Amino acid sequence: MAHASILDIEQEDYEYLQSLCRCRTIQAQIVDRAKILIYKAQGESIAAIAERIDVNVNTVKLCLKKFKEGGIDLALYDKPRPGHPVEITDDAIAWIVALACQRPADLGYSQELWTLKNLHQHIQKNAQEAGFPRLATITKPMVQKILHKSEIKPFKIKYYCEKRDPEFEQKMHDVLLVYKQISLQFKEDGSLTVPEDGVVVHTVSCDEKPGRQAIATTGEDLRPTADTGCVYRDAEYKRLGTLSLLAGIDLLTGEAIPLVSESHKSSDFINLLKKLDSKYPGRDVIRIICDNHSAHKSRETKNYLASRPEGRFVFVFTPTHGSWLNMIESFFSKMTKQMLKGIRVKSKEELAERIYLYFEEVNKEPVVYRWTYKMDEISQDEAVKVGVKSNSN
Repeated sequence: MAHASILDIEQEDYEYLQSLCRCRTIQAQIVDRAKILIYKAQGESIAAIAERIDVNVNTVKLCLKKFKEGGIDLALYDKPRPGHPVEITDDAIAWIVALACQRPADLGYSQELWTLKNLHQHIQKNAQEAGFPRLATITKPMVQKILHKSEIKPFKIKYYCEKRDPEFEQKMHDVLLVYKQISLQFKEDGSLTVPEDGVVVHTVSCDEKPGRQAIATTGEDLRPTADTGCVYRDAEYKRLGTLSLLAGIDLLTGEAIPLVSESHKSSDFINLLKKLDSKYPGRDVIRIICDNHSAHKSRETKNYLASRPEGRFVFVFTPTHGSWLNMIESFFSKMTKQMLKGIRVKSKEELAERIYLYFEEVNKEPVVYRWTYKMDEISQDEAVKVGVKSNSN
């Protein structure tokens, strides 16, 4: 027996259809048409849909035919007949869209974002004064339809990162130049090239995860069984304090170097630098990629760097709001998913021990992180010509 075909509907459109089915003020035939599309998207046959909604099979077929010809709007709403006056003019629609694009707080409301209910009420209340009396009786589904067709989503926030650093492109180029130079340190077989003078440049991607909560359970976790299938945990918990994690990733070897601290100060960052200083041969260069946190540029940090041989440490700073350029962010993301998510401990000391244990486990099979974004924009000649470059911005 052949299976009924499944109607392919975008998730956003599917949610819109569901909202129409929940609406109590919309016409019954529009609700029926929305249900037809939903049921077909779930894989039901035409006959089954017709029986379920109590309509003729031809009604179902017509609705699906209109969807294939013109999408959701054509399937749900009848086209106006010739000579039928347009009830909601283009100017009225433009006014609704303009309202939806405004901030409710600027119009005297408490909320930051519109809800469909608030926007609908505002439109009805102000339509007469704005010169659109027809909109005084507009329905919420019609407002929703207008917004949907205009692709306006005033109820939703998407975050972006504004480039407030006027030298963003140049600083990004400096970081990408470092990644290009790192790639040139590897031979085709994956082994490292040792310079003729024997001085190796070790590039370490550094960052911090401050304020890691040590959280204890108030009751023992119940381990999965054949009946439960998952871990059961008491919803109550106890906060035991916070720790800060400072770490670096050696971009040549993939080795992760951790430092767990009670605080997040310049002295903690200096302790990480001391750890790196003792790790690598004295003649080598330690190049640090990090963000613009004050601890990385403080007087205390500069005093420590001045006590080291000239050229021992070289700093390359990511641009403001450009921390995503730092490869250790990928490591921290992986660490959060694998180890920190849902972690429960009996003390801060246990949290520190388990963090160090995670680094030990990772370093048994280190992963060398490779950067690919915009690498084709950096030529090999430029990378060789520039050499080891630092910036102090």
